[in-house]
Amino acid sequence: MIRRLPLKWLHLYVLLSLGVFLYVQGLKYVSGIDNSWVFHHLNDFLTIPIVATLCLWGVWLVKKDFGIRLNIFTILSLVALFSIFFEYYLPQQSHRYTSDIWDVVCYFLGGFIFWSLQKLG
Repeated sequence: MIRRLPLKWLHLYVLLSLGVFLYVQGLKYVSGIDNSWVFHHLNDFLTIPIVATLCLWGVWLVKKDFGIRLNIFTILSLVALFSIFFEYYLPQQSHRYTSDIWDVVCYFLGGFIFWSLQKLG
């Protein structure tokens, strides 16, 4: 199926991202280590490409056109949505969440990776 999908590099990146995410979560669960940059920021870095790819698949499904790509405004809107919700709103609602500018940087870098891989084709 992946041979027929466009944006092979993007889909490969997302599959690898999901694998890395599952590995790190498993490592976190097994080792109990929770005080690491990787555990705190890796998920934020991987989130935007995974979510944006799922959104792109949804657009493809509805429009039945594999040539559609998400534009930079849509990607930046997704970054802003995640940043505002997870780094501004939720920390005000619960002590469980903390606001961190590095998470916003990770969301932005993930958006840049997604945009770059879309352009790569």
